[in-house]
Amino acid sequence: MPRYNILLLLFVLLGQPVAAQLKYYATPVRIPVSFSGNFGELRPDHFHMGLDFRTERRTGLPIHASAEGYVARVVVSPTGYGRALYVNHPNQTTTVYGHLLQFRSDIEAWVKEEQYRRKSFAVDLEVPAGKFTVARDERIALSGNTGSSGGPHLHFEIRDTPTQDALNPLTIDPFGVKDLTPPRLLAVRFYPLDHQSHVEFRNTPTPYTPVAQGPAYRLHPARAINAWGKIGLAVKVNDFFDNNTSPCGIRTARLLLNGTEIHRFTLDRIPFSQNRYLNSHIDYGLFVQNRERYHKLWLDPGNGLSVYTTGEARGMMTIDSGKVYQGEVILADVAGNETRFAFTLAGVAWPLPETRADGTTPFSWNSENSYATPDFEITTPAKAFYDDFVFYHQSTPSAHFYSEVHQVHFQTTPIHLPLRIRIKATSLPHSLAPKAFIALIDDMGIPRYAGGTLAEGWMETTIREFGNYTIATDTLPPVITPLSIKNNALTETASIRFTIRDDFSGIRSYNGYINGEWALFEYDPKNNRLVYRIDTSRTGSGKRHTLDLSVTDRAGNSAVYTATFWK
Repeated sequence: MPRYNILLLLFVLLGQPVAAQLKYYATPVRIPVSFSGNFGELRPDHFHMGLDFRTERRTGLPIHASAEGYVARVVVSPTGYGRALYVNHPNQTTTVYGHLLQFRSDIEAWVKEEQYRRKSFAVDLEVPAGKFTVARDERIALSGNTGSSGGPHLHFEIRDTPTQDALNPLTIDPFGVKDLTPPRLLAVRFYPLDHQSHVEFRNTPTPYTPVAQGPAYRLHPARAINAWGKIGLAVKVNDFFDNNTSPCGIRTARLLLNGTEIHRFTLDRIPFSQNRYLNSHIDYGLFVQNRERYHKLWLDPGNGLSVYTTGEARGMMTIDSGKVYQGEVILADVAGNETRFAFTLAGVAWPLPETRADGTTPFSWNSENSYATPDFEITTPAKAFYDDFVFYHQSTPSAHFYSEVHQVHFQTTPIHLPLRIRIKATSLPHSLAPKAFIALIDDMGIPRYAGGTLAEGWMETTIREFGNYTIATDTLPPVITPLSIKNNALTETASIRFTIRDDFSGIRSYNGYINGEWALFEYDPKNNRLVYRIDTSRTGSGKRHTLDLSVTDRAGNSAVYTATFWK
């Protein structure tokens, strides 16, 4: 063989492993890749920590391991990721596959044995290293819609194994998805950040809708914004992949003032322990009021999220009278597409009238706080909030509940750590005490269960949101409706299904028994569905079976359903 051909063959053979290493992670689905959600997208109380792969609006698609490794953890839950696999890889990363319908057969069988051993549908199982190995591209599951999924899809994550921090998968591999589309700036808001500051002579946030000129945005008509004092800026922005209508999140935002960067965030790595700081990252009050999410481009003192680069000013712009400031916001997605918004602030002094905050008790974000009346108490740990505020409380008599209704500050103030509240049970009969709890009354006037225990005439619980709280009772048991049994006969061959509902305190627990033995019923709370998949290897066949199902709500009320069936 000529020397040239030998060298060429060696180059090809030696080059193949190198080229393969350039793409460590295989795509977990075998259909055209499209995302309905991406890393860092803003969600209720958390950032989205992975990618949502579309599955053509159906379940049962094969899911493949992105790299070789072993299954380290398996979770089955009625909420969250539903049925999920965690696979550890030699490069010290973990891939996560969530909302699955079914695991690989050997994993499925082991999980089922563990569920029966623990007598629990919900399990969080650590798997011994090497028990279930997987090869790159191996089929390990079927896609589903389990847990808190809003529709069929695959939730996929890449984590740093030692810390379990979530990593932005698209900084590692775009998985073949094209993205030449820059972020879309929808609105901006300028904020006076103390009582002495103003935007256009008002001490309230001022919204603007910028106009796009290519990838650049300007105010229309173009003009300077009058301001004075400490000013903050927030942006409402979405990003889109090419030929995709699902709004996704940006990767980075930068705020420049007179050419100097004063604030930046980059959503590449987020520890799960920091996920709730999203409520400080956004304008939380605006989200509560209007369901709109704005990225704040300044940093609250109690925001411990580690995605920021900022100086001592923490992104706050100090505007002096008689000076003009040129500002720019640069928004970028993970593909590097940029959108820019330029603005001008003109410093104009304008003394504002003194304002008085509702309430009289100052609460500090960085220390413990407490407040008490004869009928109400609240205590908070240090770092329960993101900034200082003046706490507000008032109580109103009620003929419908078993205490006064207590307005516990305002819903627009976010809470980071749980707070303890106590309400005096001023009119709770002794006979109803076992059915009593604290309820949060929503904006529609409907009470929602908030938990609680009764001791020495006081009901106590922990809360994660401010609002109107009172003491209520639930004396009605859950409702069990059979879907697969009629007149002690099966109407389906493979499963026994029920709907279970509780319209107040909610379902706390359930247990099903076949022939006196615990049976695995799967719970889907978003559909109020309970399903037993008939397993004749456990129950036997060719005989009449007895079925006993009990469902208990969080107030301790129970409903029981009993039937027989032939199988």
